[in-house]
Amino acid sequence: MRHAITQFRHNMETANRRFLRDRVTEIEALHLPTEADKLQRMRDYWDNLGIGGPDPHWNQLVPPGPVREDREVRGVTCLAEVPSLYHQYMDGVCPPRLRTEAWRQMYLEMFHEVCSAAVADDGQSQEADAIPQCEELVLFLKYANGVCDPDFRRLGIAPFVPGFYIGVSEYAFVEEGAEREMKGFRDLEAQREALRGYLKDSLLGQVGLHGTIDDDLEVKVGFLIGCGGWMHEDRWYSAYAYCRVIEEDGADSAYKHWAWRVVFFEASEDNPATLYGRRPLFDSIPEFLEWYSSWPDYVDMRQVRRNVSGTTLEARMIVVVARVGFPLHGICTVNT
Repeated sequence: MRHAITQFRHNMETANRRFLRDRVTEIEALHLPTEADKLQRMRDYWDNLGIGGPDPHWNQLVPPGPVREDREVRGVTCLAEVPSLYHQYMDGVCPPRLRTEAWRQMYLEMFHEVCSAAVADDGQSQEADAIPQCEELVLFLKYANGVCDPDFRRLGIAPFVPGFYIGVSEYAFVEEGAEREMKGFRDLEAQREALRGYLKDSLLGQVGLHGTIDDDLEVKVGFLIGCGGWMHEDRWYSAYAYCRVIEEDGADSAYKHWAWRVVFFEASEDNPATLYGRRPLFDSIPEFLEWYSSWPDYVDMRQVRRNVSGTTLEARMIVVVARVGFPLHGICTVNT
């Protein structure tokens, strides 16, 4: 898993910076009169470049990443500097929060408890004990809280952030009087119940979606993990589900057995869909990571330009979060 994440980080950062360099080259070829004009054009792909101004009001629990990103992005004055700017998800990885074995064991136990209860509540009490523990997911959470594409392409691709807002984070500011609140976020037992709430609220079949999961996918239990959008519309969802594919006419399928899988599906009724050259259904997290970072092989600049054409800053602002209701500066947040 560590190797898979290391390779993923390299692939994502390389691809994202190359994409930005290519856009810089295109804009320079327009021979716009000022750097301000060039940066304004570049905001089609990355909002707030060079707008200046004071720091926004940050949540006192904000981690360092978004603060640094905001300051560098607002302060840039030259188009050529854009590809080297800091973005908290340039390499696609949300920093780990379940930093100790005790935190990860708590997650494993609570995840299994919520799964078993959901299956039993669905009238499958005899099968509740048959749901295997999500050991691969917990191993992933040892190295990352999730993965998130900065999506300069405006695709609306969803993040995959199964760690939610649980665990121990770093904080950009430690204001007087905030220690008590931060202590609560560091308390494992207090966070156990918070995790229960996040998981229950994310159960597939209960959470509201603008679409349906793959129509040939039988899901015993699963969770909505991420939502990606563009111009105030959901585009893609990510989920982690104990599922199998139901094939008609006795057809064989690589997915016919029950297993925990990463699933991506469109915000539409027409699923399963194809993304990055294949059906986005994955037997393992390393397989998913390899696919998620393969976007440069499939990017369609004509579609990208259609996405950004004629949009306003207000229309372009999206927030990609693992779950509706998280603090905006607390977890995987993307302004693209």
